[in-house]
Amino acid sequence: MKMETMKAITVYGPHDARMENVPKPLATGDMVVAKVCRTGVCATDRSIYTGESSFIRSGEIKYPCRFGHEWAGIVESVGPDVKDFKPGDRVYSDNFVACGECEACKRKDYMSCNSTRSVGTVNTWDGCYAEYMQIPERHVYHLPEELSMDEGALIEPASIAYDAFRGVQLTENDTAVVYGTGAIGMVAVWLAKYYGAGRVILVGRSDDKLKVGLEIGADYVINGKKEDAVARIKELSLGKKGANLIVETSGSASALKDSIACAARYARISVVSFYERNIDDLPIDPLVLGCFSMVGAAGRDGNSPEVCEIMRKNPVKLTPVFTHHVPFENALDVFEHEEKYHNSKIKAIIDFD
Repeated sequence: MKMETMKAITVYGPHDARMENVPKPLATGDMVVAKVCRTGVCATDRSIYTGESSFIRSGEIKYPCRFGHEWAGIVESVGPDVKDFKPGDRVYSDNFVACGECEACKRKDYMSCNSTRSVGTVNTWDGCYAEYMQIPERHVYHLPEELSMDEGALIEPASIAYDAFRGVQLTENDTAVVYGTGAIGMVAVWLAKYYGAGRVILVGRSDDKLKVGLEIGADYVINGKKEDAVARIKELSLGKKGANLIVETSGSASALKDSIACAARYARISVVSFYERNIDDLPIDPLVLGCFSMVGAAGRDGNSPEVCEIMRKNPVKLTPVFTHHVPFENALDVFEHEEKYHNSKIKAIIDFD
């Protein structure tokens, strides 16, 4: 029997990504095989392509690597042990795959699995720059009919932004600030308004992208290249005390420092970014004296279906975030000629249709 193949992109080293014919995955055991319809382009994908990722330097990602972790598609086939999915179902998945065999996995505590593989990144489970994805049923979810495939591919980065709000309660008296105008920053703005913050402020460097922030929930926008963001945040906050919640998504050292500077007493600073290097001169004393909470926010089991449900219910749609659609056959162009996309790109989507 002839082996079936598919097209997929593999990164062999810095600036060396190739689209090749590779074996098509099989639907064995509890595996779901889905035809990929949309893949989102993430900044982490870019850093894997360039070799600048801290995970490349640490050895947690090894070349060759089939990257990509934001996707939505349609089930093509299922293994004999799959119970809740069938061909034709619209689906998306977690951004990690637990082993399924250890004691933690047996009790469905997947975040405690010591053999977790991340889709397209750390300890790589083959990613979604490919015509087909193979994922265990335990990590696959139904995509509601109300949501588009574009929105399905956005669920993974939206689930990262969602983590920044875990345990946070916002009221009309609270000021929420988001640094960064990428897709995760935009979703953070959208969530801050959804959760009831009285003032939602978006800080960025592009007027065009800041306008998109206003469309999806920001009450105020600040161009950090044109004005003092910290002073303006304090001016806009209730009682001029600063922000109660700051979500830093930009990966900029100066933005992280400003997040501390603009925080009100007892504020929470959620850090939703990779910085690719250590940061010198980070001001710790103000953090201590202000009794701030600084937490990292990332993918977590349960985030994806929660944010999917918010997408389904929220009348404010994230459509303006999708700035580019690129056919799969041209996907390498996004990486090889990133300068063409950088200034206007919020979320680029790879189309497989």
